Amino acid sequence: MAIQTNDLIKYFANTTIQYEDLFVTSLGVNAHDHSRNTAPLLNGLVITLSGSANFSLNGQVYALHKGVILHAGPNMEIDILVTSQEPWHYTVIHYKSMNSTQSIKTGHFEIVTGQHHKMDYLVQQLIHFEKIPGDLNKLKCKSLFLQLIEFIVICAKMQTSNNVVDQAITFMTEHYTSSISIADIAEEVGCDRRRLAYFFDKQIGMSPIQFLTEFRLKQAKELLRTTSIPIKDIADLVGYQDAFYFCRVFKKQYEQTPTNFRKQFYSD
Repeated sequence: MAIQTNDLIKYFANTTIQYEDLFVTSLGVNAHDHSRNTAPLLNGLVITLSGSANFSLNGQVYALHKGVILHAGPNMEIDILVTSQEPWHYTVIHYKSMNSTQSIKTGHFEIVTGQHHKMDYLVQQLIHFEKIPGDLNKLKCKSLFLQLIEFIVICAKMQTSNNVVDQAITFMTEHYTSSISIADIAEEVGCDRRRLAYFFDKQIGMSPIQFLTEFRLKQAKELLRTTSIPIKDIADLVGYQDAFYFCRVFKKQYEQTPTNFRKQFYSD
């Protein structure tokens, strides 16, 4: 099955993951590999290095080639059939999920990333350092794995990117200090409000107003943390003409008032 980009981002953003190991292998032309399972306690990313294959997990078939990555859960039945006129060369990168607060349905899904030289580089670097013993190289593998995960997510997001959303984000981040409405944003990008909300939810995972609110509040937090500007002035600087309303929104988001947040950094 395919996965929604927002679900993928939410999963990796809120799940503690730990790199374990990897292996690289090949299957010849027309080869058929079956009657085995994925690792019992680990998740894995199946990444094609060259060639192509139909890779089945628990009966669900995925067409794998460069630009399409397969996420596999623990202890799943495997069935692989090479479909290219060359051997299928691939790597499986294992990682452990350290918490279960974020789960993705069946655990197996494809991630469409497209082909990118940087991804090839990160994979090859990870393969290289995995072969070399020593704690420093273990650390390099952990770092490369997290970079790879981040890049995979970015590439997956790019595949579903919508120019209207990008334009709206640019407009909001440039005009958040003004009293702008969703109607203003929709008019600016030439899109119906409901359609803009649909695109935002699909690509960003929140509504335009939620994005604008979070962006404004993050700017407010930075001002509270680094300056002594009065709170009523900070409210105005981040687009809230009503300081009392700003304080209510801030408390709802962060479960503390702007004053209490500032006290963490400044004392009388």
